[in-house]
Amino acid sequence: MSYELTPIMATGGSPTHAPPVSQEQALLESFFSCLSQFAYDKAKELMEKERDGHKATFGSSWGLLMHSMANMAMNEKTYTSLVYLSPKWFGRKDVFQNMRSSYTILLTELKRIEEIPGTQADPELVAPPPSSEKLLSHLCGQLGHFVTARIKMMDFYEQMSTMGSMKVINFDDLLNVIAHISQNHQKNFHHPILSPLKTSFTLECDINSHLLQAQKNMANWQFLTSLLQLHEAHTKLAIWCDVTQMKDTTKKLTFGSSKQPAVPALYHWLNKFKGVLVSKFSLYFYDTLSKQAPQGEMKSVMAKATVDFISRITTFQKKSDAVNISLVFDVHGIEDLYNGPGYHHPNKFSEKPKGLDSYPAVFAYPGEKPSNHWPNVIMIMEDRRSENTFDKVIFFYDKKMQSTYFMSRIEPRITLVLIFETKKAEKDSYIVNFVNEFSTLLRLNKTFQTLKQGAK
Repeated sequence: MSYELTPIMATGGSPTHAPPVSQEQALLESFFSCLSQFAYDKAKELMEKERDGHKATFGSSWGLLMHSMANMAMNEKTYTSLVYLSPKWFGRKDVFQNMRSSYTILLTELKRIEEIPGTQADPELVAPPPSSEKLLSHLCGQLGHFVTARIKMMDFYEQMSTMGSMKVINFDDLLNVIAHISQNHQKNFHHPILSPLKTSFTLECDINSHLLQAQKNMANWQFLTSLLQLHEAHTKLAIWCDVTQMKDTTKKLTFGSSKQPAVPALYHWLNKFKGVLVSKFSLYFYDTLSKQAPQGEMKSVMAKATVDFISRITTFQKKSDAVNISLVFDVHGIEDLYNGPGYHHPNKFSEKPKGLDSYPAVFAYPGEKPSNHWPNVIMIMEDRRSENTFDKVIFFYDKKMQSTYFMSRIEPRITLVLIFETKKAEKDSYIVNFVNEFSTLLRLNKTFQTLKQGAK
């Protein structure tokens, strides 16, 4: 068996050599590197070529591992394609259950290799001899934890896509699930050969966590914490892109160049999820951001956003003759924590909001919130506070003011309010359709539903 020796410098400055790396270890390092770069077909080809070249040793732990790793490459390809979340219909196989079964079989195969007599690895042995069977046993034990985590991540995305069809998405529940998966599994596959897998897995979990936390903070109209979570998600998406070398996919291929792995649906969806949240952040903190940007720049920035909420609002207002369209925040119950929109120094004293100030406008168009209508808006919101109105468009007509109000609860503390200084029909399709679609976008229902569509 041949080894590759890499020259390095010793502490004293004299040349020395790194520990020898066996062909088997080098092959495994290449394989896991390919998996982390979404190069699944190449990874499968590496394993099949090695397996076919050692037919006589198929019954050995090495031969069994090659067979299992080829299957793992295809499982990972299906996982990142999100195909297993596709809607079920009559006559079609349950791809989700097939995927679970495939990973479960893989888990059994890894356990079998790990427990081959005489190959159990010493837990304290970080780098066994290159050709030792103990290394394979040690790797298979850790890969078992990775596969278990994959199955739980499948369940996590299935839960997210299912929540997309619900009236209310429980973001706290999702945050707890992703935290549990991350904390209980990533520390269990730490061997240097598996570092590419661990890096990708950690980034995936962290990105989900940051995005969900950003949504939670926005629902409470918290500027700085929302911004920091979005920034962390953006940074880690960029790191993941660099790690996987996906930037090369945007370059025009020249003659003779090899095709780079396509961006998988999972990465595309996470990037889209971030884009929707950035659009939502720009709407919720529009006034704060506008004060920091040159005049007119916010409008052009929003036009390039994943969802141009401002354009939707302005277009609807012009066509419907709405006097005002607002997002109203309910401070009730968190007066001690609320300091107002935007960034506030932690040591700055702020008076507790009272009366009408307990219902500030997150966003108002056109112009400021209409003070003459605000008592009516608050009365309607307070009357409906204890009700579960997320699936309803609330209608109220005030004969005295000759005004019509439409409301939709976006978050537990944020409500969309449309005001018309004329009588409107409760079932006005143009108004009701706008309210429903706008609310669904802000609640992220549509974003979560696209998981079942392959993030297209």
